[in-house]
Amino acid sequence: MIPHVASAHAQLLQSDPAADSSLDSAPTSITLIFSEPVTPAGAGIRVFDPSGRQVAGAVSTRGSVLTAPIVSSWTGTYVVSWQVLAADTHPSRGAFRFVVGRPSSNPYASLLDVPEAGTATPVGLALQAMARWVHFAGFALVFGVVAYKARMRQVLQPDRLVGAGVILLIAAEPLALLGQLASLSFDGDTALAVLASSFGRIAGLRLGGALLVWSLLGTSRSWPVLAIGGVVAVLDGAAAHAIPGLPGVGQTLVAIHVAAMGLWVGGLVAFLGAPDRVFGRYAAITLAIAVASGFALGLAHTNFGTALLTTDYGRVLMIKILVVGGALAAAALRRHRTEFALGMAAVACATLVAALPPPN
Repeated sequence: MIPHVASAHAQLLQSDPAADSSLDSAPTSITLIFSEPVTPAGAGIRVFDPSGRQVAGAVSTRGSVLTAPIVSSWTGTYVVSWQVLAADTHPSRGAFRFVVGRPSSNPYASLLDVPEAGTATPVGLALQAMARWVHFAGFALVFGVVAYKARMRQVLQPDRLVGAGVILLIAAEPLALLGQLASLSFDGDTALAVLASSFGRIAGLRLGGALLVWSLLGTSRSWPVLAIGGVVAVLDGAAAHAIPGLPGVGQTLVAIHVAAMGLWVGGLVAFLGAPDRVFGRYAAITLAIAVASGFALGLAHTNFGTALLTTDYGRVLMIKILVVGGALAAAALRRHRTEFALGMAAVACATLVAALPPPN
């Protein structure tokens, strides 16, 4: 069953003990409050006392609140490391310290200096974006090419483009898992938690869709393949950022946006190999839907554009808007190879936007 997505990236709002606080005695528990409901990834919370011993017990979850007991009487600097998964599959991690009595050294102090990008590590963010790009390239090559052939009344036959697309769809899922683990930590408990989460279920369904497409390519019928493409677009929407206060709207817009972008880019690839004069209207419709849905998502996630230049999410989105503008100009001039190149550049920006936390 596909989980109902509630929000975007989970961010730590408050902790008890607070970050960088000073206490007279060691606490008996630690509580973390997040911006949305979360599930622990692996242990969820680790607390290292000044000797380096892990002193946090099993984590209990209550919506957006995680709590773990602490058993320690040491004085000095404690390091807290946490990692969680949001309902929309996005991973979040972080670390902070608090002091009991006087500050001291801690063998795990290096956790405090791990670089962050959004709510993940830079490597994790890069792998997440790469996995999304590979997935979308596969989506476009399979469903965009098949849709083009169906629109141009060409018989569906297995070809290198569609076959390469299926391979990319399959390869994207283990790459996405690697991105999740690089954003959190590489250990067995975390891997099992990720696979058991909404991310794991969506990844499994998308992988099953890719394998089903592979088996259907010999039927010479387009509609079963395109139906699977619709399901995959819905799955992509289920793992996307939600619009606060409008449940399901963000996911629906993303599904439409992914489908339209895939049909446009994949259609361009097929057109360059086998041009057809009817393609102009087909491209105009799919590109118009992609631009309109993307525009609506951009407005919703940047507070009607006020965060375009003040956040990483907004700045990457601004670059995407400029690239799409270039693609529109290339389409108007019928420079289709340039249009395709700019389309893939826009997709690269979109995959990074999807991995970054939106301002709201």
